[in-house]
Amino acid sequence: MPLIDLIAHYGVADSTLAVRPPELALARAYADQFGVEIMSFVSREAANDIHDGNARLGQSLAVDPRFRGWLTLSVHQPDPSQELARQYLTRPLWMGTRFEQNTDADAINTAGGREVINALRRYTRPILVTASTPVTLNAVVEAAKEFHSLRFILNPQTSALSNDAVAAIKPILNISFLPSVAVAERDVVAHAFAILGDRRVLWASDWGRHHPAAALGMIKDSALSSMQRERIGYRNARELLGHQ
Repeated sequence: MPLIDLIAHYGVADSTLAVRPPELALARAYADQFGVEIMSFVSREAANDIHDGNARLGQSLAVDPRFRGWLTLSVHQPDPSQELARQYLTRPLWMGTRFEQNTDADAINTAGGREVINALRRYTRPILVTASTPVTLNAVVEAAKEFHSLRFILNPQTSALSNDAVAAIKPILNISFLPSVAVAERDVVAHAFAILGDRRVLWASDWGRHHPAAALGMIKDSALSSMQRERIGYRNARELLGHQ
């Protein structure tokens, strides 16, 4: 089964500085071993420095034709974020944009977030958003309602939020669900598939933080048919990305 891996980590977060940074040669070996057609990276550095972090990630994407990147933007820096979008989002190596909502202050439906997202409408690329609290989960729902022409991907960061997210986004058709390997409980993918239908559940390995086998287990060991697993691991992402 081919795979589209929607989140891999480039660089190391401050909380894991003792861990050896993921090497791109290992990423290529992983893609070879598991049949990954597209591997999409997020920059850990860009969480603190959106200019240099995104720039260094962009340089690394040229290492392998399967590599793509998410452009990390910030609700706290609307003007620089819009400039980075103009600079990068016309290039095919960039899948779309990403916002980290680590605290309630990072909510994308704040004034700064709404300003950036409004500017992103011209690019028609997906917007990947993490959620760490109920407030940030609601922020994704509200933003998707307001900017209904855009496609959002929700990546909850706790097990409780993962369960709440499925119910919260069910009526919001422009939000897809992307579970995190670190908090995904058994059959969370099958549960989401049953609630959201066959086109709104996606998959990522969180490569660079977790062993790929754990991520693959989310779909291979779930109570789904082989056709449904193929849709989650590949086809839904392919349809979401369109011509990319």
